[in-house]
Amino acid sequence: MATSSVAPRLITFLLIAFLSENVAADALTWLMKINSAAAEVSFSGTFVYIHDGEIEAMEVVRRVKDGMMQERLYSLNGAPREIIRGMDKVWCYIPDQNVVVYDYRQISQSGFPKTLPSDFEQLKRNYRFVEGSDGRIADRPVQQINVIPNDAYRYGYSLWADSTTGLLLRSDLINQQDEILEQYLFIDVEIGGDITDEQLVAVSDKDELQLFGNNTPITASADSSDWLLTQMPDGYTLSKHIRRMSPMDAGEVEHLVYTDGLSSVSVFIKEIREGQSEMSGLSRMGAVHAYRKTLNNHRITVMGEVPAETVEYFARGVEYSN
Repeated sequence: MATSSVAPRLITFLLIAFLSENVAADALTWLMKINSAAAEVSFSGTFVYIHDGEIEAMEVVRRVKDGMMQERLYSLNGAPREIIRGMDKVWCYIPDQNVVVYDYRQISQSGFPKTLPSDFEQLKRNYRFVEGSDGRIADRPVQQINVIPNDAYRYGYSLWADSTTGLLLRSDLINQQDEILEQYLFIDVEIGGDITDEQLVAVSDKDELQLFGNNTPITASADSSDWLLTQMPDGYTLSKHIRRMSPMDAGEVEHLVYTDGLSSVSVFIKEIREGQSEMSGLSRMGAVHAYRKTLNNHRITVMGEVPAETVEYFARGVEYSN
């Protein structure tokens, strides 16, 4: 009797496992479709960014041509802000502060919405993927995909992709309490069609603003670092090591980027100059947490769109090796 009851339970277990694998596979297929759209689809539209009880409306125009993405983002409420991603530089216009800042663009910068990583096997070690419901956003049919973290060192995501093209039309960042920390949501979008050069030109006039910029292209550093990271949460690995000049004060900044395949944490290391303040401790802006500490006359800043525990964990592990 006991033996005969085992078989139905085993069959049920295997069926659940099989269905779960199929659900995960379907979700991963959608993630690949989102990735392709972010890298290949031109579009224009308006989206809202909701965070900390505030709503910001942004106009976005993106053109993908000959494998290269160009983009213009412009704020529609509050203080004017504008970001232009050109062929080789990124420009940030802040007219109310009489400032425009530019830097050389890294090939990995993907704009909005950002490209997801292509190493889905790495993602599966840190997250679970569940296909959600269908719906409608900006008068277009969409499919929901939920990305659920395996521990408390990263956030979850609820993604809504255009059913036809895969373009990401809504993204919710979700904490461990299933609360939405921030949300991007398109309210109108035109996908495809010709994007003209004029649509990618800044409204702001940089000749009327104070110019700050880095005139040295950003390249990966071949030098070994004098700094060690002795601990980090499981799943994070070093993906980028850069030495660059700060656009605002021309001081050198060492920049290390660690990623788990989806979320990323940046470690900035900069020598403290005479007269500069030595801020320390935890701070937050929206879903971005930052932790600062001073070590060996250098300011260490750990920053990322991750929980506070994550940046603190990283910061405790930063040590000077010499």
